Amino acid sequence: MKHLVSSILLAIVFATPINGHPDGAIPYWYPSSFIYGYINGCADSVEQKQLSFTKDMWPDDVREVCACVVDSFRHVLTYQQITDNATHDIVVNIATATFPVCVDETRARLGIK
Repeated sequence: MKHLVSSILLAIVFATPINGHPDGAIPYWYPSSFIYGYINGCADSVEQKQLSFTKDMWPDDVREVCACVVDSFRHVLTYQQITDNATHDIVVNIATATFPVCVDETRARLGIK
């Protein structure tokens, strides 16, 4: 019994919160249909344009890049803001700034130089 109490106390003292995102921030909620649609639309567009990084990636890897971009939206804009045409320029700026970062992160995960 003494060891059980000690273990519980140690677990409480040394417990650290678990975060779903590396920065610990909680992203805004978006409906799954929006996220799914954005990722598929983005991936289709990237593959149609034959962007240079796609030669080293499978289609699921390209979708990972697009998911990273939509995650960046979720950290900055609410769902209402992103669906409002008034924020179009902001959305384009976020996508333009984060897309290369997302490509680099995916390439690093895949071990591509």
